[in-house]
Amino acid sequence: MKTKFERYIQKIVNQTDCTKEEKEDMYEEILVHLEMSQADLIKQGHSPQQAEKMAIDLFGEEWEIGSQIQQALFPYRKELMLTLSIVSILYTFSVYSLQLFQNGDAYIGWLLFSILTSATLLSLTLNLLVSINRKIWINTALVTHTLVYLYGWGVASALDFTMFPLFSLIIAAILLLSLYLIYKTALVLPSYTGKSLRKAKRLHIFNITLGVLIMAVTIFYLYIFLIFSSEIQLFMVLFFIPAVLWISLYILQIKLLKKHPKASTICTLLQVVLVLSIVLTLFTLYR
Repeated sequence: MKTKFERYIQKIVNQTDCTKEEKEDMYEEILVHLEMSQADLIKQGHSPQQAEKMAIDLFGEEWEIGSQIQQALFPYRKELMLTLSIVSILYTFSVYSLQLFQNGDAYIGWLLFSILTSATLLSLTLNLLVSINRKIWINTALVTHTLVYLYGWGVASALDFTMFPLFSLIIAAILLLSLYLIYKTALVLPSYTGKSLRKAKRLHIFNITLGVLIMAVTIFYLYIFLIFSSEIQLFMVLFFIPAVLWISLYILQIKLLKKHPKASTICTLLQVVLVLSIVLTLFTLYR
């Protein structure tokens, strides 16, 4: 059974968007602080139960402390994600409604995916979906959101020409804000300090940038292929091999970084060689 300290700290760390490992570090730091505070209060003549309650009262209300830590780690992110979610939903319904009005038909699949990704972001922002690893869930939702709305740019291009410039500006703002939030979320690394923090940030910046380029190339190849093909074929799955390799090696680099930094660097070089080799091979085969 968990102690009062453990239940109290758990409520605090659950409000943050850190990874499991970062939450564990935060948990230990707060626990040590509370135990030291309790020990001091016991020396002053209070009973262990009284000292425990007083240590918690002195530290602060759990929801307020959790909110303050979250805001300190991710300043203004909640407001930006709320803006992104709401603007994205409004954009989706506007484009869909105009498609129905102008063409008598619209992309219901894109509408559903767009609303789903925007609603997921909104739920994560409002802390409605509690997860052990909220940072990964949020960045996964942001990446998916970016890809869905990149496709939405093409959907908007089919609208009346007079409306396309306005929708292009809106979708460009949505995509840029999504990418900004992906970088900002990934680069908050409270469990790293000093030289290891700089290495971790470089690793994330490199991988996110590489991932954006890989997905852009993948979408481009798929688009070109679909122009000349009347149907989707099974071998088109090959286009996603670079993305799968990138994600797998990205995860491996993060796991190796703390205890085996040299192995993480070798993994990074291997990632670049493999991804570029496969991209060039696909280009040669299907150009």
